[in-house]
Amino acid sequence: MSQALLCKRQEPRFDASREGAETGLGSQKKMDYNVSSKVEQRGVLVGMLLGNASRRKKNFFVEHSSKQEGYVLFKKALLEQITRKLVSFRRSPTKKGYDLLRLEPKLVPLTRVLVKKLYRAQTKTVTRKFLNLLTPQGIAIWCMDAGSKSFKKKDGKVHAVTFNLNTYLSKEENEIIVAYFQQVWGFKWGLSKSKDLYRLRLGTKEGKRFLDFISPYIEESMLYKIQTSLNITATT
Repeated sequence: MSQALLCKRQEPRFDASREGAETGLGSQKKMDYNVSSKVEQRGVLVGMLLGNASRRKKNFFVEHSSKQEGYVLFKKALLEQITRKLVSFRRSPTKKGYDLLRLEPKLVPLTRVLVKKLYRAQTKTVTRKFLNLLTPQGIAIWCMDAGSKSFKKKDGKVHAVTFNLNTYLSKEENEIIVAYFQQVWGFKWGLSKSKDLYRLRLGTKEGKRFLDFISPYIEESMLYKIQTSLNITATT
């Protein structure tokens, strides 16, 4: 089977009929992950690298729980479109009773350059220059990987929602990310401390505005990440 046919069969499923009623965020636009240009390819890869990716020599790999298999296959198809090569997919059992799914794309010049930009002196280092390569699609992938939310209740009723981007970086690096979001996209994130590291936080009003921004790019199985009501069984 040719590589072109394989990639065609495994393209992400983009459902233009999905409506915002599923997320409570208003009308849902067509999910657009066209990665035909270098700008779009870079944006997606940067989102993956900032999210749930780890370095492996000059390349990277991605690991997720088997509970997120639909999302993993979505990433696999995207990576195969970008690299035009088969992406290794492995399933490994864990002692916790679930499988760990691992993607390893083939090394191509674009991924080599981006990994080198992010990992300075062998350490992951977030810079404004690297963040400037993001696209809305890449931001959505970053949030699907590292985003979470929590509900605040009063008298048994939800009265506020907090959205977190779990970066777990130094205060200085998070401040760079905060400045990027405010200056480029107009979103005002705050910081919250977790032990010696920090993560980003949005309150109810700004959080819903941000979720509305990324909602057109959320893969179907990850819609629970942006759900702002409690009428959903998946956890954050």
